[in-house]
Amino acid sequence: MPHPKRSPPKIPQIPAITQHEQNKIRELHNELKSRELEGLNLYKPSPTQDQIHQCKASEILVIGGNRSGKSLCTFVEDARCVCNKDPYKKYPDKGTLVVIGKDWRHIGLVAYAMLFKPGAFRIIKDATTGDWRTYSPETDADRRSESRPAPPLIPERLIKSTSWVLKSANYIQSCELHTGWTIYFFSSEGDPVQGFQTDRCHIDEDINNENWVPEMQARIVDRKGVLTWSAMPHSTNNALLGLKERAEEQEHLHGEKSEIRHFKLRFLDNAFLDADEKKKSIERWSAVSLDTLRQRAEGDFVVDSVLMYPNFAMDVHGFSLSDLPESRVPSQWTRYAVIDPGHTVTAVLFAAVPPDESMILVYDQLYIRHCNARIFGEQFEKKVRGSHFHAFIIDAHGARIRDIGSGRLPSEQYTEELVNRNIRSQVTGASFLAGCDDIPARTEAARSMLHIRPNGTPILRVLRNTCPDLEREIKRYRKKVNYVSGMPVVTDMPNTRGDCHLVQCLEYLCAYAPSYHKPPVQPEAEPWWVKVVERRKKMLAQEQGSFVNLGPSYKGDL
Repeated sequence: MPHPKRSPPKIPQIPAITQHEQNKIRELHNELKSRELEGLNLYKPSPTQDQIHQCKASEILVIGGNRSGKSLCTFVEDARCVCNKDPYKKYPDKGTLVVIGKDWRHIGLVAYAMLFKPGAFRIIKDATTGDWRTYSPETDADRRSESRPAPPLIPERLIKSTSWVLKSANYIQSCELHTGWTIYFFSSEGDPVQGFQTDRCHIDEDINNENWVPEMQARIVDRKGVLTWSAMPHSTNNALLGLKERAEEQEHLHGEKSEIRHFKLRFLDNAFLDADEKKKSIERWSAVSLDTLRQRAEGDFVVDSVLMYPNFAMDVHGFSLSDLPESRVPSQWTRYAVIDPGHTVTAVLFAAVPPDESMILVYDQLYIRHCNARIFGEQFEKKVRGSHFHAFIIDAHGARIRDIGSGRLPSEQYTEELVNRNIRSQVTGASFLAGCDDIPARTEAARSMLHIRPNGTPILRVLRNTCPDLEREIKRYRKKVNYVSGMPVVTDMPNTRGDCHLVQCLEYLCAYAPSYHKPPVQPEAEPWWVKVVERRKKMLAQEQGSFVNLGPSYKGDL
C-alpha cells in the first residue's frame, strides 16, 4: 500500500508584540538581573557570622579586632531586617531600626557607607558559572583586578525619603523605606533619646555616653526587640565590659538559650583578607605593643596594663565563710569600718583582723544610693550594733564637702547620728579618722596587701558573696590614660570617674595598715535571779513604809 502522506506540523501563532512591550520586557529583565546582583543576595557569611545571624537572643554582643567582619555582619543584619530579607524570620514586616555611632563622623563615614554605598565587600564573576559571587582572596587572588565593590546593602529602589543633619558629609538623620521600616541615626555625643519604641537597635563601635546602653535596653522592651553592639574591645568603656561579663555569666548558666549572647571574631579568621596584608598588619601592631596586637588581632579586652589592681582575683583573694570559726567573724577579732560619704552613693567597707594578724578580712559592705546622714545612721547601726569596733575611718576629702542647704560638713552630720544612736569605736568614739590623702601611697599600700606572699596567700582577703559591689568596682578600676600625639600613655594615677567608692575605701583601709588590738572584755551577763532579788527588796521596802521595825526582819520567800 502506498505510504499515506503526512500533513505538515502546525506552527503556533505567536502574536506580534509592540516595540513598547518589547521595551517593557527588556526593562523587567534588567530589573530582575539587577536585583539578583544586590548586595544582600551576594553576601556570604563565615560560619561564626552565620551563628550571629541565626541568634535569637534579645541582646547580642559582637566583639572583634580590626577587619574581623564584625561591622559587616551586623550591618548586613540591619539591612536584612529593614528590607524584609531575613532568612530566619526574626523581625516583623515593618518597624523601627536605631543605629548609634560614636559621633556624626562615624555615622557619615561608617554607618551610612555600609548601608547605602557600594563596597561593603567585594564581588567577582565565577570562572566556571559566570555568576557574580563574593570575592575570596584564597581562590581569587590572581583575579583581584576583575573584582569590584558589591552593590549597596540597602538598594536605592527601597528608599522612600531621607532627612539629613549635613548631607555633604553624609550625616544622615533618618531614612524611610518602602518596606514600612524607618531607620533613625543618633550620635552618642548627645543625651539618649527617650519616649519611643524600637524593634532593633545597633550600636557600632565605642560610644561617648554610656547612658545610651540602659536607655536602648528600655526602648526594645515593648516590642520585644533586639539590641546588638558591634565593637572592638575598648577597655575604657565600662558598659561594653559589663555586657560582656553578663553575657559570659548567662551563657555559662543557660548556654545558647541565654537572652544575652557574646560572639568573638578574630582578625586572622577573616578569610576575605589577603594573607600578605594580614602579615603586614600583625607586624605593625606588634611593633606598637603586645596589648595593641591582642586587641586588634585577637579581639581581646586588654585591661591588664590599665587596671589599677590587675592581680585581684576571688580565686586567690576570696575567703570562704566555712573557714571562719562557727562560720562568722569572731567577736575577739579587731574590727574597722571605712566610710566614703556622698549623696549619690555612700559606701562603707567593714574589715576585721585576727589575733595572729595573718590577714585583713573584708567581710561586709554598705552601698547606699541617694543617701543622707539619717539613712546612713540607720543602715550603719544595723551592721555594727552588738560588735566592738577599734576605729572608724572616713574619706577626708568627701567629708569636707559642705551640704548646700545647711552648710554643715558630712562628717559632722554623720557624727551626730552616731552619737544619737550611741555608736562608738574605741579610738575615734563617734567621730572618724581621716583616710590617707596621698593617692600614690595608698594605691601602693593596696598593691602590697594584694600581693601573694611566699606561703601562697595575700594579706588582704575578701569574704565570698558578701561584697559584690567591691568585686565589681575593683575589676573596672583603671588608670588614667593620656593621649600624646594620638598615642595612649598610661599613667599610675587612678581614673576616679564612675563607681569607685568601695575600692577607694579599700585603699584607705590598706593605707591605715590595720593591726590587731585586743577588744575590751565585755562584762558577763548578770544571772536571772539577781533582778528578781532586787525587785523583791524594792517591794518589801515599799510595804514597810517609814516606821522602824525593832524585831527580826522578814526576808520573805526568795
